[in-house]
Amino acid sequence: MSSYCINPLCNHRQNPDDIEHCLSCGTSLLINDRIRLVKPLRPLTDDPFNYFEVFEVDDAGTRWNPVRKQRVIKVLKWKSPKLVKLIEQESLTLQLIQHPNIPESTLDDFFTFVPKNSPLTLRCLVMDKFEGQNLEQWIEVNGKISQSLALEWLKQLVEILDTVHRSNFFHRDIKPSNIVLQPSGQLALVDFGTSRRVTDTYLAKVSGSGGTSAGREGIYEITSVITPCYTPTEQINGRAVPQSDFFSLGCTFVNLVTATPLSNLLTEEKTGNLIWRKNAPQIDKPFADFIDELMAPLPGQRPQTTEVILQRLEKLPQQIKNYRLTNSKVFKYSKYTLIILGFVGGVFLSIPLAANYLVTQGEKLEAANNSQAAQDFFYWAVKIRPQSNRTISSFYFDKGVRSTKDIGLAKKYYELAIKYNNRDADAYANLAFVCQQLNQNDCAIKNYETSFKLKPDNWESHFGLALFYDDRQMYDLAEKQYKLAIEMSREAIPAINNLSRLKILDGKYNVAIALAKSGLQKTENIQLQSTLYKNLGWAKLELKRYAEAKADLEKSTKLDARTDAYCLLAQAQEALGEINDARLTWEICLIAESNQLEVQQWRLQILKRLLGEFVTPSSP
Repeated sequence: MSSYCINPLCNHRQNPDDIEHCLSCGTSLLINDRIRLVKPLRPLTDDPFNYFEVFEVDDAGTRWNPVRKQRVIKVLKWKSPKLVKLIEQESLTLQLIQHPNIPESTLDDFFTFVPKNSPLTLRCLVMDKFEGQNLEQWIEVNGKISQSLALEWLKQLVEILDTVHRSNFFHRDIKPSNIVLQPSGQLALVDFGTSRRVTDTYLAKVSGSGGTSAGREGIYEITSVITPCYTPTEQINGRAVPQSDFFSLGCTFVNLVTATPLSNLLTEEKTGNLIWRKNAPQIDKPFADFIDELMAPLPGQRPQTTEVILQRLEKLPQQIKNYRLTNSKVFKYSKYTLIILGFVGGVFLSIPLAANYLVTQGEKLEAANNSQAAQDFFYWAVKIRPQSNRTISSFYFDKGVRSTKDIGLAKKYYELAIKYNNRDADAYANLAFVCQQLNQNDCAIKNYETSFKLKPDNWESHFGLALFYDDRQMYDLAEKQYKLAIEMSREAIPAINNLSRLKILDGKYNVAIALAKSGLQKTENIQLQSTLYKNLGWAKLELKRYAEAKADLEKSTKLDARTDAYCLLAQAQEALGEINDARLTWEICLIAESNQLEVQQWRLQILKRLLGEFVTPSSP
């Protein structure tokens, strides 16, 4: 085994493994007293456009991770500000995203190194190495994959992406060569060098706000990541969003199920969509339709979240079975027989019994995901007995409630419930909520307003609209709706809690405390008590009443392990000089799951402090 010199200007970089310094240039072969370069994973060239070198390394471990193991080091050779920013961003990304199939990297794994007698300052990033082949290599040997394997791999990748997106990042370069098939059969997602964090600044650049000059700068930064055939149009145009990852994922699976380079596939003349299905006859129409939906031209036409995709994937196997059944000759004959029997029942039975029979048959067909046939039965049920409308509406409303994890499907069911009964205020309110989840603002506001007209004293609808405004930081409008909900019902404790939080953000800490205390007096719900104690502690923390704040925040965490409460508790402990306790609490704040804006801000503050403590920046 050899040891390689890290100095890119060295004339002879390969050395015996039993020496401490390079025989050619004298640079230490043991980097940071722990890392020895074992072999290059990319060719070592003098090409000035080869910015990064990648080596497999023998890592003796750190105080944070004392296990000796084979890892990978990525070395940035040149001091380009944009490239420095990319590798720093990759380091932060890998620190914040925790998943067994994403490379692990800690604070100690990003550092600078100056070779002996060299003008270069190298920036080094160490990360875990996954054994196995990337899927580009695997497909060249094994050919196209089966439908069952495609479903399994797609689920694995979306579960990884779910962690990435929940951590407020997106990958931006998903393709077969960045996916590793491990010997265990599990996929790993690698190369986060082009990932982006979803921040207000980033969104401002995507939207072009902040002035013309800033808008151009944002576009320039974002469009630098383009992989032909895998990059969606909005990313090429500097408008990448998390749903851009779904486009690349769809393209990746077209490549996997066809074993054909995407550049060799034809495209539709009008839409530009790939024509690929004839190259993948093993893929049934429901799955093919879903892959095409992932590759829809506009981000809004694709599934909006990883959670939606996972819910859809759970249903796909049954949809595929139903598709095969409904396209068989036996089913086609059975369908016509059922319709005829429905007519006969309407003639020979009493009208209510016939209508109930048709509704029941429709419900069974809908449960089997045969929506078109179900609609036929519901149509004739309403024709012979209009009162069936409300029964069918309730049926679809219940299906919407049960489908809340798949918000796209829930929306469809609530719309069908309203179609059969347009006086159901709760159906409008629930439809408004799912529109809100899908970021369809006009749909949300319109349906909330309709719900108010039909049922003016429905506090849940006012609370839902308040959440809509709150999520968009339209705090004045949110506060108005929270107050209306509180006036309408003593049960509106969530509105009291959220109004308390808004008062903290507005600096009205005593008002926030009074609201939180009033909410605690009215509820025995543990989760609500926990979040009310959190607001109580937060307000007291802002008032520098640290001991009281600590007591309330400890109550909050004991009732329910809230990430935001731990972040606040760490700040109270620091203020009281309890440094060891604060360190442990900060660790929980950093690793626990949360998408709250305040939590992200507190995490960023502590990470900046930690980076300042452990990473010594090089001179510019």
